[in-house]
Amino acid sequence: MIPKNKFDIEAVELLRNKPANEVVPLLPELMTWMQDMNWPVSKHVAELLLTYPTEITPLIDEVLAGDDDMWIYWCLVELVPKLPFYSKLVLAEVVEQIASGQRGFDEDVIELAQEALQSFKP
Repeated sequence: MIPKNKFDIEAVELLRNKPANEVVPLLPELMTWMQDMNWPVSKHVAELLLTYPTEITPLIDEVLAGDDDMWIYWCLVELVPKLPFYSKLVLAEVVEQIASGQRGFDEDVIELAQEALQSFKP
């Protein structure tokens, strides 16, 4: 059920029709498709992930705590601003660290984190 390649949108569409108990265990692997939003399947995966905000919040936290600039970039663009407020609260500390520049990310990532923080206001 996991996409087999960057064009396997059909796999994501099949997952949309599966019950949560079948999809949730696949979320960590699906998160890896967020590493490059230039892949055609990535936009579809992002939409699917956002239907499970509580379950993906710790996965996003893990990505944001890491050092993969591009993966962090895409999470800040495609996922974090679209999460419900309660999920954003969980991510606030790590996003603030990125936004402050104390983690040494490039300017684009820092700016995106600062923009994402604007979406944290209720």
